[in-house]
Amino acid sequence: VRGPARAASRVMLRPQACKWFELTTSREELARVLEALARTGAVELQTHERRAAPLVIGGAERLLEQFHALAKSYRAHWPAERPPRTARVSDPGATLAARVALLDTWRTQAEPLIADFERLTGQLTALADLGCLLEVDPALLPQPDLLAAAGRFLVDARIYAVKARSPVTALPADMLALTIASTAAERDEDLVMLVGRRDAMTSVDELFATRKARRIVWPTDLRGSVAQAAREVSDRRIALEQRRMANERALHALAEKHDLAGALADIEIVEWLIRHGAALSASERLVWVTGWTTHGDEAAFCVPLDRQGLRCVVQFPEPPAGSEPPSLLANPPWVRAFEGFASMLGQPGRDEADPSPLVAILAPLLFGFMFGDIGQGAVLCVAGWLLHKRLPMLVLLIPGGLMAMLFGVLFGSVFAREDLIPALWLHPLHEPVAVLGVAIGLGALILLGGLALNAAQAFWRHAGRQWWAGDAGLVVAYAGALAAVAWPEALWLVAVGALWAATGSAWNAEASRLAALGRGLAKFVEQALQLVVNTVSFARVGAFALAHAGLSAAVTGVAEASGAIGYWIVLVIGNALILLLEGLVVGIQTTRLLLFEFFVRFLRGTGRVFRPLPPPLIESMPRTGSSP
Repeated sequence: VRGPARAASRVMLRPQACKWFELTTSREELARVLEALARTGAVELQTHERRAAPLVIGGAERLLEQFHALAKSYRAHWPAERPPRTARVSDPGATLAARVALLDTWRTQAEPLIADFERLTGQLTALADLGCLLEVDPALLPQPDLLAAAGRFLVDARIYAVKARSPVTALPADMLALTIASTAAERDEDLVMLVGRRDAMTSVDELFATRKARRIVWPTDLRGSVAQAAREVSDRRIALEQRRMANERALHALAEKHDLAGALADIEIVEWLIRHGAALSASERLVWVTGWTTHGDEAAFCVPLDRQGLRCVVQFPEPPAGSEPPSLLANPPWVRAFEGFASMLGQPGRDEADPSPLVAILAPLLFGFMFGDIGQGAVLCVAGWLLHKRLPMLVLLIPGGLMAMLFGVLFGSVFAREDLIPALWLHPLHEPVAVLGVAIGLGALILLGGLALNAAQAFWRHAGRQWWAGDAGLVVAYAGALAAVAWPEALWLVAVGALWAATGSAWNAEASRLAALGRGLAKFVEQALQLVVNTVSFARVGAFALAHAGLSAAVTGVAEASGAIGYWIVLVIGNALILLLEGLVVGIQTTRLLLFEFFVRFLRGTGRVFRPLPPPLIESMPRTGSSP
């Protein structure tokens, strides 16, 4: 199924607005219209109002139950491929009834062929087992004449296929067991031959049944020498395979005669239509399709419909009152891997900022700062590239590894060693205060960005007046506190910001302004303290950079004390532990800082995810001609 269509030609900090559409078409063309819309991945169906009776296909539930009963028994013998057949589904109810009746007719004619096919398959499986038994050393096997006559007198013989290297135990004391390893490389089974009294074989059969062993029955007419029996089994297999192939061709001809592939395609289209028809309203001849789309206008919306010559009327009116439109994150491909960070708090709403483009820069930056090493970063890049198809989220290791390599150049660290290249900036352990200071400064810039996004959201919601009266004072105070680090006289801006927030609250109050002044001042103090805590929290970025450097120094120190051979062993194991343990911890800390220090300033996650109408899926069926 295709993902939702979204414009990604440029970076946007605001989710794309989905538009409400209303489409009117005839019942005859409904299936084709819906499939054309589903193939675009740009439409989500949603019912607004019932203009007429609900879309109902009479008798569909009973017919679909009959179809699924047939599928349960005969699916393995149906064609694997389906042709596109939506053009023929003009009357879904009549089409479903006719195609299910055709399947029942096919079943009546195909049952004898299927029964013969399955019987031949069972015989071929038994002959394959005998062939494996006869391929072993002839000296290990009794004469076929003895096996054919087993059970006629007091002595009987059994042959079982059991799981390979599974010891045979708990047998009667007077019973002889011979285990023969299978010579076929693809068989994870051993063959066990038992010889004993005929009256003891019943308990042996029960014992092997509990172990899920398969009994190999020796035909009474298979005699002669071992070599002669092997040739006879081979000849019989060839003859049976030819009969089964002829049977398979007959089934294929019968399927073509009844156009079975087309009938199955039509049924699947009608079932898909019924499954998604709850979001539609209908009259005797017309159907109203309503919902949300990511297309910007009627012209783009109608392109797939016009391409197939479908008749319908489309309009983009205002959304129904009280409806919640879904929001779609419109990001370029290099940003989409980072959308998962924001989704942890919920989908950004239409009046909220999508932080994914900023996270695509900040997350690797924070990770690389805490995990600066050229060699270890390169390993992360390679791991991300090799594993991202199996686990898509691991693609984040690539930008994180690249940023770790960049900081490795700045810190002069290569696989925990700091003596191979000079540090372009500094060695963290030599200047820890500088590392902590830069980390806090980076955090302050990130928090300022969060405050700026909060301001933008206020104006998007047409709440700029409220922002100027309240949150603007907090921004002034925070900027003054940061500026005071280099210019102490700027501390007066903190007092200005507090007064601004308090008077703004009183200005907006409708009742007691004095009480509102106190509430505004208390709210300012609370938010200012939160900002201070959030800012100091980014010191952990520098602390983890120091911890990484300290752990690297410990690894190299132990390695140098381990001798010539032990040096490389300790260095390799130490780097592996740093990658696994500290890499995981640093990844968690990066996520924590973004969620609880940055996102908390602006993101509420009030949006609804856009869920496109899925196109009909044609399942791949197994073909009937698999040899044992």
